Amino acid sequence: MIRRLAVLLFAVLLADTAAAAAAQDHRCLTGGRNDSIHLLWRWLDDGSADVQYAGQRGRLPVQRVSQETTVLDEDRPSQFDSVWEERIEGRRNGRYYLTTQGARVYGFSYEHARDGRRTEFNEDVEAWQEDGCHWPGVEPLTVASSLLD
Repeated sequence: MIRRLAVLLFAVLLADTAAAAAAQDHRCLTGGRNDSIHLLWRWLDDGSADVQYAGQRGRLPVQRVSQETTVLDEDRPSQFDSVWEERIEGRRNGRYYLTTQGARVYGFSYEHARDGRRTEFNEDVEAWQEDGCHWPGVEPLTVASSLLD
């Protein structure tokens, strides 16, 4: 029994290390009523992403379900409009709508599956740090994986 527990703990630590290495890029976003919701969005090397809300433990995995590419100008980066699904216990909990061009996020919103309510967010470049997102008076969110993931 103890051997199985040790192997399980080792596997969790190994998976945690692999997840930390898999983070490709991140953005900090603020939105909701009075800009009171803060989140960290991470794109991962395997093509998926995850999101972590300030004040919440752990990350929510999301999978891209669609993407459209638009060339706005031959001399500029393409615009990407993508939809990402958040699933909890196999059920769709909500969708994230994301518009990017180059390194910038120009549109980001979350739509609740239950009632269709939509929350708009803005990229918060002042919160962005190499190691994650830092807002005044809010516990920082880091890109490094944790055992809570």
